[in-house]
Amino acid sequence: MKKSIVIIFITFIAALLSVNLISAQTCAISLGVGRPLLPDTDCDGVVDIEDNCPYIPNPMQRDAERNGLGDACDLYIESINTNPADFVFNGRAFNTIITLYNYREHNIRNLKIRVIIPELGIESVRYVDNLEVCTAQTVEFFLRAPVCVPMHDYNIFVEASFMNLFGEFEVIPGVTSIRVVPDPYCQMIIDNNETIGNTFIDVMEIQDVYKGQEAVFPIKISNREFNDKEYIFSVTGIDKSWGYARFEPGSLIIVPSESERIMDLYVGAYNDMDVIPGERVFVVSIQSGEEIQRILLISNVKEPEVMDKSFLWFFSLRVLLIAGLIVLILVGLIIGIKKYVDSVKSSEPAQYY
Repeated sequence: MKKSIVIIFITFIAALLSVNLISAQTCAISLGVGRPLLPDTDCDGVVDIEDNCPYIPNPMQRDAERNGLGDACDLYIESINTNPADFVFNGRAFNTIITLYNYREHNIRNLKIRVIIPELGIESVRYVDNLEVCTAQTVEFFLRAPVCVPMHDYNIFVEASFMNLFGEFEVIPGVTSIRVVPDPYCQMIIDNNETIGNTFIDVMEIQDVYKGQEAVFPIKISNREFNDKEYIFSVTGIDKSWGYARFEPGSLIIVPSESERIMDLYVGAYNDMDVIPGERVFVVSIQSGEEIQRILLISNVKEPEVMDKSFLWFFSLRVLLIAGLIVLILVGLIIGIKKYVDSVKSSEPAQYY
């Protein structure tokens, strides 16, 4: 008899443990022994049928407006997308597109949207002045992956924050990720990660270049040796189908000890219909003796700027009006002076001899 009671007790405890394990694994909750498991979609400890925001975790079930909809769902981040969606190359630009929806019974003002990628050191903030009731707002962030970072899936954290009607500061979180992939030139730099001893190189990594024009990449070389050093420059990756490169004053420069010199790299883009605007990646190699250092640079090719014809027409009209006004003033002055002279002559007494 005692043995049977012990077996029943152990079975009962095992059943309770199994229920808890199932609940933890499936995000479902049992309200008692022998009762069915109820779904808890957002795994916040509140079953869906009682959860005032079933798809966003809100264990406290706060409902400041008492409208039956949890505060976490009143302002809802509907989507966080990236373009390109799958991956982005090192140093390349990408967009993060966030769509928010206001389910509240009043407009949300001064909404702050913050995007953070901590591992890449990226942070950007934008504001929405007024998000009206039952409307969606899409906010787009223009971001850029750093040059030559390791290939990895990096988390993109989103925070939408605002002050509610009760003077409380609310934060609605969201998260997605993007994969950063080294391009072939960046991989070449990673595989040959060399530097020139006691030499510091400083250059702006990204420049806009308009078709038919040139952009300048000033490369500053600081020689910290006690001897003069010779540096030879070369470029890899600028395809002749879209552009060209040249160094000024030449591809060789001598930097005295404890001194700095600047080598100007000019990158031009052909003004050709076949040249498609976009970012072009290339590598500058700097050699001193047996040592070589490679730097990845980016030219953002753009269409040539076109002057607004309406502005030109307005400017021409304005010049004509001003010129006409000056002519009228001069004519008026001439007529006035002539009348004054005539009146003086007519007022003088006639003299007879």
